[in-house]
Amino acid sequence: MIIQTHYKKRSFLSIASGALALVTFAPQLVAAAGFTYEVKSPLKSGITSIEGLLTSILNIFILIATPIIVLFIIYAGFLYVTAQGNAQQVQQATRALTYAVIGAVLVIGSVALSQIVGDIVGAFSK
Repeated sequence: MIIQTHYKKRSFLSIASGALALVTFAPQLVAAAGFTYEVKSPLKSGITSIEGLLTSILNIFILIATPIIVLFIIYAGFLYVTAQGNAQQVQQATRALTYAVIGAVLVIGSVALSQIVGDIVGAFSK
């Protein structure tokens, strides 16, 4: 039973980190490939390429993830306050705070990595 739960957590983390990497690096990879297909967006008139669409998706992901991370940090603080010295509840609060901070680092890191990869690809394409 414990092995199955651990396996499910690992597979979820693998899928989540793969999706995050895809959303992070996709705009730069599309730009590096040199696609010239023009997209007409019904949502925003400034999106005219696949790179722009993927960058907009990354920005939407960040806008959605940021409040969720803040709520998890508040939840972890609430767990600490209500633990009242109970070691098991303190451990649960520590785990919640750790996961919230890891999520925040991943979201902020995805923005930074996207910018870094975009600059590197731009430097090589000149």
